[in-house]
Amino acid sequence: MKAKILLGFTALVVAAAMATGMQIPGASAAAASAAPAQLDSSSASSPNISAQASPSWQTNNTVWAIAQAKGVVYVGGQFTSVRRPGDPLGTGEVTRSYLAAFSAATGALITSFDPTISGSTPGVYALAVSPDGQTLYVGGLFNKVDGSYRDNLAALSTSTGALTGWDPAAYGKVNSIAPNPAGTQIYIGGSFNQLDQASRTYVGAVSASGSGSLLPWAPVLNNAVTSIAVTPDDSQVLVGGYFQAINGVTQNAAGAVDPVTGTTTERWGANIVPFDPPSCTSAVKDIVISGSTAYIGAEGTGGGCFDGDFAVSLSLTRGDQLAWQNACLGATQALAVINGWLYKGSHAHDCAYAPGGFPQVPDASGVVTHHLLDQSLTNGTLGHWTPGTNATLLGPRAMGTDGSRLFLGGDFTTVNNAPQQGFAIFGPGPDIAKPSPPAAPTVTSTSVGVASVTFTAVSTPDVGTLSYAIYRSGRGAPVATVTATSWPWALPVLHYRETGLRPGPAYTFQVRVSDGTRVSAKSPASAPVTIASKNPAHTYQWTVVHGKPSFYWLLDQRSGRVAADSTSHHFNGVYEPGTTQGVAGPVPGSGQSATAFNGVSGLVYSAASVTSPATFSIEAWFRTTTDTGGKIIGFGNRRTRESSRYDRQIYMMNDGQLVFGVQSTSLETIETPDVYNDGQWHYVVATFSSAGGPDNMSLYVDGRLIGRQTAAPAGSYTGYWRVGGDNLAGWNLDPWKHNSQGTTEPISYFFSGSIGDVAVYPRALSAAQVAAHYAANALSH
Repeated sequence: MKAKILLGFTALVVAAAMATGMQIPGASAAAASAAPAQLDSSSASSPNISAQASPSWQTNNTVWAIAQAKGVVYVGGQFTSVRRPGDPLGTGEVTRSYLAAFSAATGALITSFDPTISGSTPGVYALAVSPDGQTLYVGGLFNKVDGSYRDNLAALSTSTGALTGWDPAAYGKVNSIAPNPAGTQIYIGGSFNQLDQASRTYVGAVSASGSGSLLPWAPVLNNAVTSIAVTPDDSQVLVGGYFQAINGVTQNAAGAVDPVTGTTTERWGANIVPFDPPSCTSAVKDIVISGSTAYIGAEGTGGGCFDGDFAVSLSLTRGDQLAWQNACLGATQALAVINGWLYKGSHAHDCAYAPGGFPQVPDASGVVTHHLLDQSLTNGTLGHWTPGTNATLLGPRAMGTDGSRLFLGGDFTTVNNAPQQGFAIFGPGPDIAKPSPPAAPTVTSTSVGVASVTFTAVSTPDVGTLSYAIYRSGRGAPVATVTATSWPWALPVLHYRETGLRPGPAYTFQVRVSDGTRVSAKSPASAPVTIASKNPAHTYQWTVVHGKPSFYWLLDQRSGRVAADSTSHHFNGVYEPGTTQGVAGPVPGSGQSATAFNGVSGLVYSAASVTSPATFSIEAWFRTTTDTGGKIIGFGNRRTRESSRYDRQIYMMNDGQLVFGVQSTSLETIETPDVYNDGQWHYVVATFSSAGGPDNMSLYVDGRLIGRQTAAPAGSYTGYWRVGGDNLAGWNLDPWKHNSQGTTEPISYFFSGSIGDVAVYPRALSAAQVAAHYAANALSH
């Protein structure tokens, strides 16, 4: 069994409530028609800032540092001019030499703040404001400020913009500046080896008063520092960067030292930092502290090296410890905490190992990236704030906040596909854009007076839980409302079943979406569907048995270890520990139960071995809210241990997508674009023909064809059919195959959820047969 779940993660349940009479005790679709529900106006999953950028001035080059005080945002970087919102590059430019100030509320340029910074290769890379808000500390690469000599460090009055007498000299680039809580000491980090002509290896401290006299604080590091943060109680100074040792002790990229002596703080053990220098090189790019927790962002060099962020508890009574880690790949550059959410700037391209995350997906330019995300402070799981930038290198480089707004800096030239260079502001409140309507629903009617409506959910960049009002032609009000949680990369497929309709008439259906504030236009109308006047001739079980499968496990036994075969072949299965028999099954009204699998060891395997079929179909019903994936059914060469040969399998990725795969000359797979971990029963069928030819491999979900492709014959070996789990090592669908963590290979090889009505056929079922099987279950009509 595979065990790769990361420390501190808790399951993030993705639920889509289904407003159907069959699934909500005491309710009915007819009742919903009589008193249609209103669009839900609440969404606990919403972040607290908009995904829509507020109008603000912009820069003509990269912003590397941000600080704010008294309603003013200070930005530093490599820019030489700024311009109004919406103006293209080169239009209306106002000179600003590497440092500018904007209104936090309006984004407008503060014209009275205009220091002149110069040098051979000038740039501002560090900014900090004193605790009293009176002084702006500036660091980077420069030798003059307003004509006065300053070696990479300077201080300006926030009231007048005038240069102060504070002039310590750093002999090398300054990357980070952090005052202590009292504002009396200024900690400095960078790539320098001297501070005020005294030896300082990448970090040092000076006083805030006068000219900034050198302090004895002198930790010894062996490489550059990129971030410094001081705990609110002034008990520790946290440092992050490219180093691998502090004071001669191995401590890769992040650690803590005493604020007075500079000695290593024993509370920060080497095992806190979740990456390993011998196998990977990871550097810390940002540290922010909120309360008693430090949030730390990393950039890895090399395929699969740690690129995510992690949280460290700084409790003095319990000792420091790793609280959680988020393993998204894509070089985390900047972090900010705003009202209980952690905001992250990166170029995240693979969050397959982050609950709520997404696998790597190729596009025309390489891979799909998400430059802005938010995360739970509790466990690091991804939220629903997903605006976009087009950062040309690694992603947004700097974040700041005044407690209600996010100030963003970087090398981007667009935000949410609109021109905006270098700097942006995201204010409080939800996005002002309406949700997009879903595509036209698919509607079927296979039982008397019943219409089944199916559609794929949509997502918005700042609200996770959306409401979907369903309209039937001839009615002005919605017949029902369903809700679902979605991300741009994880869109559930929703179902609604309306009963009590008069047989004979034809109806169309439409859907509109609400995020609690705004409502979309209606979707395109479905194709007209004529309401059925008779029920399917046979039950689901009769339909499957008469389809002549090789075996059919209902998995409805309520005790014992035998999973009985409902065909005449007596190909029974064996229940292993980790299964719970007698849970609610997928066929309403039948009284049939199913089996729950615990996602760790739960398994049903065939008692007898067989030769892997060359041509086959696999059929099953499943229900889950897992965010760690797992195998639903597959063929492997071992009964209970992880197989060494395994394929002919249907498994779920962490985000809820399904994969059908076989091993031929290479891995042949079909992935679903949508997700199915919404807590509802779903029907999956995979077919494969050894005859080859075009489209000899197919995947269906809920009676609909998801995809087809052409594949070579699958390899032959002796083994066992297994339901609930088996090996998935190597099923990494990353086309580059160089990511050491894997991308679409799920965290867990074992499935957490319910499974019932598993059948395997010795032939490839046709699309008509799949549709007939699905129609025979009351869920589908």
